[in-house]
This record gives sequence, structure tokens and C-alpha cells, in this order.
Amino acid sequence: LGTAENILPLNELGGLPTRNLKEAKFEAASNISGEKLAEGYLGRRLACSHCPVGCIHIAALREPYEDELFFYKTSMISYDYEPIYALGSMLGISDAEGLLKLIDQIERIGLDSMSTGVILAWATEAQEKGLISEKETDGLKFIWGNYSSFIKAVQFIFKQPNQFYKDLARGVEYAAQQYGGEDFALSFGGNEMAGYHTGPAAHIGLLIGARHSHLDNGGYSIDQKILSKEKIIPEKLAKELLTEERWRQILSGLVVCFFARGIYTPEICSEALYSAGYDVAKEDLLNIGEEIHREKYRFKMQEGFSLDNYRLPKRIFETPSLVGKIDKAFVDKLVRCVKDKIFK
Repeated sequence: LGTAENILPLNELGGLPTRNLKEAKFEAASNISGEKLAEGYLGRRLACSHCPVGCIHIAALREPYEDELFFYKTSMISYDYEPIYALGSMLGISDAEGLLKLIDQIERIGLDSMSTGVILAWATEAQEKGLISEKETDGLKFIWGNYSSFIKAVQFIFKQPNQFYKDLARGVEYAAQQYGGEDFALSFGGNEMAGYHTGPAAHIGLLIGARHSHLDNGGYSIDQKILSKEKIIPEKLAKELLTEERWRQILSGLVVCFFARGIYTPEICSEALYSAGYDVAKEDLLNIGEEIHREKYRFKMQEGFSLDNYRLPKRIFETPSLVGKIDKAFVDKLVRCVKDKIFK
């Protein structure tokens, strides 16, 4: 099933962002799940050379031509968990074919699926709340689940026919600054959120990550493996996030896929390097990873990034996560701990 297998488990646990994170469970998750897409649309499954995971899944969508009877076109559309979340549950879309058409439109234009989905989710809620009208949207009425209007909006974001779509093209944070709705503009460090409302580690992992990516430190995994079972102090959680991110610097440097991170432990990496003529001890690898991460942060801060003036969307504290409601005081202390540990 690839990463799309995460849809149903995360939904069951209450960690699947839905309708701009107004909810964390999607009542129609089974309609856009990995199982549903594999059963009805999977046309091809691919893997990188010698990889047993095979995470690349491509749907075959067969559509009739409007003006020619019995003539069809088949589109091959790559899908995985993040586009399904961002363009499915996040927009309330439960129609599998509509979801695939939206993914296909975004891929053909060359936009980022996650950012586009979060931007459109904000715009839909902003229109609901009266912050924007059909004047700004060029006549479009954004409605949860209506994939046709979102497909048209994607084209407008690309063509930018007016100031509103020019603003959307600059990201959800910028758009919310212009029209309001920052409390539900789901952005972390300038990047739109990933598909995990599992707890504080997922969101703070995005904020503090060197690339502001959920794959920087796997905070969503820490929420599920640790915080779902026990409460820990901010200092310990900061250490967990940074330890994982520092090790991933080594995996990235060795061009190891993060899907294989459970195989390539520090011990295995040290042994593999030794077989290639490099005598690097496990402890040395860990130290190198820490230094790489610190240098990345030095560059970020040199370019203007700071953990002193971060903004977190209020919505993440309102909607209960997999581990319950997230406490802002805990999160603020966690960020301070991370900052102290990076430059201790």
C-alpha cells in the first residue's frame, strides 16, 4: 500500500487533519485510503533499485473523452500519504476519482501538493468566515469536498489572475497576513503543515526542523511511540527530537532512504563504512551529525531565522490530537529547550 497505508490508522487514532484541522478524524477516510486506491485504481507499483519497500504507487485513472463515444484516456497518477491528506481529508474530499484528478492537476502544473492543500483549506475556511468573498476568488465558491472548485483554484494559483491568487501563491502565512485568519493558517517556520496531528512533537518538529519538514526528526513518530504512553518533560522531548534529527544528517549524507532508517543503525553504518575503507566509530558518526545540524542552524540564523519570534497557529491547540489537547505552555518551554540544546 505504500505510505497511503497510514490513512486509516491515523484516522482511527484521531491524528488525521481534516477540513483545515477543524477535526482530526475524517468520516470518509475509507473512501480515500490506501486500500481503496489499491483496490480500484492501482496501475503500477515501483521501487528504487533493490528496495523491498516499494513505496511508489501509481494510479491508473480511466476517463471518457467528452466529445468522442467509446474513446478513453488513461492518466497515470502517483500518490502517497501526504497528497492524500493535503488534498483529501484536509479539503473534505471523499471522492477517490476527484482526489486523483486534483493530484494530477497539481503535478502537471508543478505545484507542491502539501502546500497547495493547506492553502486551499485556509481559503475555504476564510470564505466560510467572511474574510474573503467571491470577489477575491474570481467567482469561485470553495466548499469542503467540492473538488471541481479546487481544481479551478489550482489553475488560478498558477496563472494568478488577480491579487488574491498572487497572495495565495506566496503561501498560507503570507495570505493570512493580508486577509486575516492567522489563527487557522497552518504554517510552521513558513512551511505548510504535514499530515500529522499526533501531538506536540509533530508540530514542534516541523517548527524546529532544519528544513521545517516532518522528515527532519519524525516528531509524529515520537508522539505515537512515547507521548501516547507516558508524559515526559519538555527537556526530554527536546532531546528526543534533536537526537533523531542529528542522526538523520548522517543518513542523508550517506544517501540512505529514511524508510530504511530502522536497518541502518549507527553500528551498521560504521561497519558499512569500514568495509569501504573508512574507519569511523559510531560515536564519531553521532558527533559529525550533531556538527552538521549545528552548522545548518548557524546558516539559518545568519539568513534571518530565529526561534525567538516564532508563530504557532492557534488551531493546533484547539483541536484535540492523538495524545489529547496540546498545551501551549509546554510547547513554549519545549522550543526554549531546543534552542538551548542546539547552541549549548
